[in-house]
Amino acid sequence: MRFLLILALAASTLPARAQQSRQQPAIATLTVAYTYLWADQGGYRVNLNGWNVRPSVLLGRGYSVFFSSTNYYGANRKGSLNAHGYTLGVAKSVFTTPHFKPALFLESGDVRVSSAGAITNEALVATGASVSIPLRPWVSLMVLPAEYVFLYPHADWRNDLNAKVGLTFPLGHR
Repeated sequence: MRFLLILALAASTLPARAQQSRQQPAIATLTVAYTYLWADQGGYRVNLNGWNVRPSVLLGRGYSVFFSSTNYYGANRKGSLNAHGYTLGVAKSVFTTPHFKPALFLESGDVRVSSAGAITNEALVATGASVSIPLRPWVSLMVLPAEYVFLYPHADWRNDLNAKVGLTFPLGHR
């Protein structure tokens, strides 16, 4: 009986804590997402699927810096293909409302591609837009409908299109 009373008291404080966390901005966020890439293979395109992890540090005034680790899997004409991308970037929130938080971003880094036994490292520059839609105080839906990716393998530019959907979790409070 005493346990149920303590549990009921603890549960009654949860809404108050949720309201407080909404008012206090997070220090950082962590996004985990499914990702799709329409990849230029030098004359033809392939569809790749994978996952993405993106921790971000919020700097204030709508700016954040992030590290992104993305992994893709699929096949091209040569056989199986996997790619691992590691980038650093900056994002700026624009035209935000409490229920709809769009952002623009720019990132740069390296992509390691393994295809049919050949391994290459490629320079990457990407830009795009994302939207975060708060579902609860502790989680938001992140949709990245359009990311334009420039790759530079073997001295020729490749143009890829990327899309992601996932969940973003706030970390810490100011």
